Amino acid sequence: MTDRVAVEGDFSIAQYTCASLRMESWISYQGKTADEVFTIMGDPTRITDWYLLAKQVKVHESMEGDAQNFNVEFTFFGDVFEEILHWDPPHRYVYEARGDDFPMRDYVACIELEETSPTSGVMRWKIYSDVIEGEHFQRILPVILPVINEVSMHKLASLIGGTECKVESYF
Repeated sequence: MTDRVAVEGDFSIAQYTCASLRMESWISYQGKTADEVFTIMGDPTRITDWYLLAKQVKVHESMEGDAQNFNVEFTFFGDVFEEILHWDPPHRYVYEARGDDFPMRDYVACIELEETSPTSGVMRWKIYSDVIEGEHFQRILPVILPVINEVSMHKLASLIGGTECKVESYF
């Protein structure tokens, strides 16, 4: 676990990145508690169940109860290391992703759960980045990534009791 893990209190993404918000997804869910939803979202081994481009996950050893850093092998992006920067179950976690073939060099994302009742709420996934390397990726990512994330969010919605799903792109 890094020393960048935030303490209780007001949360601001600015403590982890100054990059721009590039994409925001949310799923309204019913019939599950925040703990149940977070168990799915906070388990790196479940990424291949819902994220369209994820092929394989390798979880690194961690202390009991700590967040687990991991690598994901992605179609198009190769092997990407994901480091947990903030871990606050069942409310939120923040992670940074980096890899030799991953074109978004300053990628930080935040996954948050907002409860509206004991068995409903909204799950949000916000992606921050300012640098996309490579002319090809600069042209294609703003077009394909929102579509890939929308399909992935619909797959995830079926796992967490999703009733409504939306993806907004700010590329």
